[in-house]
Amino acid sequence: MKRLKLRALVQRPELLFPVIVLGICYSLGFLADRIPGQAGVIVYEILQKGFTALPVLAVLITRKITRDTKPWNFSFKVWKQPGLWLLCAVGPGVLTALGAVLYFCVFPQEYSGSFHYGALLGMTGEMPISSPLPFALTTILLAAVFLPLQILELGEELGWRGYLLPKQIQRFGLRKGVLLNSLLWGFGHLPLIYFGFNYSLDNPLAPWSNLAMMMLVCLVFGILCGAATIVSGNCMFAAIIHGVFNLIGEVPVFLSVSQRNTLLGPNPTGLLGMLWLLVSALFVFVCLKSVKNRLK
Repeated sequence: MKRLKLRALVQRPELLFPVIVLGICYSLGFLADRIPGQAGVIVYEILQKGFTALPVLAVLITRKITRDTKPWNFSFKVWKQPGLWLLCAVGPGVLTALGAVLYFCVFPQEYSGSFHYGALLGMTGEMPISSPLPFALTTILLAAVFLPLQILELGEELGWRGYLLPKQIQRFGLRKGVLLNSLLWGFGHLPLIYFGFNYSLDNPLAPWSNLAMMMLVCLVFGILCGAATIVSGNCMFAAIIHGVFNLIGEVPVFLSVSQRNTLLGPNPTGLLGMLWLLVSALFVFVCLKSVKNRLK
């Protein structure tokens, strides 16, 4: 019976891939939590620094075990779809900036009027912001064209959207496949969030509240990244969204007085900070049933 179950797992890459990648993430997280002292810190650093590479490793292992030779749903030639590239490169930045504006309107005492770039870079220094609009536009533009970070995030997207998503869609359909993909992607992040990654551990009910909020974040961005991959047939568009989000998403907290990312914001990992992204994801999810799936 166990042998039959193992054989069934091996024959279903949409099950095998999540087992491998989540198994690695949670094993490293467990060891980081249980091993005392510097050794535990080193394990956590391995998890954090290697997080974007783990899905690629899981894909390679899964393809080897299942003897999968299908082509990757990936190409650098995003200029062949200029409208989609512009939307993926600029849209998340604009919505993130609007989310930060909303947060600081609700909590005006939290806006410092300066960009504390020293805290961002691990040094000292800040830049007064006399006019927020030019600063926001510059940040949006930089995030849109910062290719190195977009390529870095390609590691996650190759695994979750480029490899796993087509198989989940084939088995569960477009919307269920995207939802399941996003939720599993969220579960993969939880070992990092448990240790205070992305959120302040001073948040109420932390780390559990942080874990719940991260699941919502991954659901929102999983829908957007999944939709971009589906309509293009190319997970590089998801990597662009992911890279833009990770760059501009770190800026709002360094404009705040407390420089702490709460469950509400100012970063787009908080409810107010992600509000416009959430609305966009809901709209995209509703429209998914009528789009053409270009994934192989």
